[in-house]
Amino acid sequence: MYTRLYLNRTKKKYRETLEMALAETLFLTQRTPSMTMYKVIYDQLVDIKENIILKNVVFTEDEIFGRYNLGAIAVKNFEVEEDEYAQKLSDVFGGSIDYYQMPEE
Repeated sequence: MYTRLYLNRTKKKYRETLEMALAETLFLTQRTPSMTMYKVIYDQLVDIKENIILKNVVFTEDEIFGRYNLGAIAVKNFEVEEDEYAQKLSDVFGGSIDYYQMPEE
């Protein structure tokens, strides 16, 4: 069972959530390659990992909203309250805004 990021808002939990979302999205992309939505999500997750996690780039909230739409994709295409995959996507998107301010653990 997935524990939402807001219950443990740390960099460690954020990275774990991002890695889970990456693995699930890669699986879904390979299972249904005709669903281009998963490729879009995967590319955004990789970009978040490379820029926000590995390079410590701090984007403004406006830049986040302009650069990533995986939160909107999750809300539009999944039941966020019931679907753990959608919750992970939503948490990754939301956490990308203030990752740099989160405590490590």
